[in-house]
Order: sequence, then structure tokens, then C-alpha cells
Amino acid sequence: MKNLIAILLSALLALSLSACSTPPPPPDAPLENTYWKLMEIGGRPAQVFHNQREAHFVLQKARKGVGGSSGCNRLTGSYTLEGAQLRFGPMAGTRMACLQGAEQERLFLETLPEVARWHITGNRLDLLDAQGAVLASFEARYMP
Repeated sequence: MKNLIAILLSALLALSLSACSTPPPPPDAPLENTYWKLMEIGGRPAQVFHNQREAHFVLQKARKGVGGSSGCNRLTGSYTLEGAQLRFGPMAGTRMACLQGAEQERLFLETLPEVARWHITGNRLDLLDAQGAVLASFEARYMP
């Protein structure tokens, strides 16, 4: 009888421990056709300024095009993707003058041509230079 009770207690303990285990991490977001919100650039947190869009981009797989916003202005362009290598082509954008965020916008636009590689973990995208240093970090946003 003591052995049966010990076995039952061991089974209950195993069940309770397995119920408390951490869930598996979410799958990595896809690079293309995902809305990537700028979270950090140049080692500083990104900001969203009054009456401006958040800086973001979407790599549109079907047309190999980039669409998004550098904060104050809309942007569009092209990209090439080969495995972990990513290159942004020339970007075009609107030319609105905004009172805030000019420095972040300038840095965002200057960073894109420096991108050589990318890395995704979960919902975080890091854009890297040729030496592997993180230039900017983004977070996947999903639209309902």
C-alpha cells in the first residue's frame, strides 16, 4: 500500500511539474510580408513623434519592394535577399518637413544602405552591417 501511495504521489508531482513548464518559444516571424516597427537604432530607443507615423518597413515579396515610413515621410524602394544577406536598393520618399524626429529619420535612411545581413529571433529583427554589428532592431507587428 505504501508503494502504491508513493507511486501515485510521484505521478502527481510529475504531472504538476510538467504543467508548470514554460511553453515553447513562438516561431520566428517571416522577414518578408511582415510589418517591422523600428524599436532601436544607433544604440538608442526609437521614438514616435507627435502627428507622425512610427518608423517601419515591409518587404513586399511579390514585387521585391520596400514600403514604409521613416517617421515623418513615406518611403519606397527595392531590396535583394539571398539567404541571410539583405541589401536595400535606392529609396525614394516624400519630402515633408517635420518639426520633430529629423535626426532619427536621417539615421534611419542612412542605415538602410549599410545593411548587409539580417537575423530574426521570435518577433525581433536585427539588421546587421557586414561585420555583424547590429545597426537597428525592429519588432514584428501583426495587423488584425
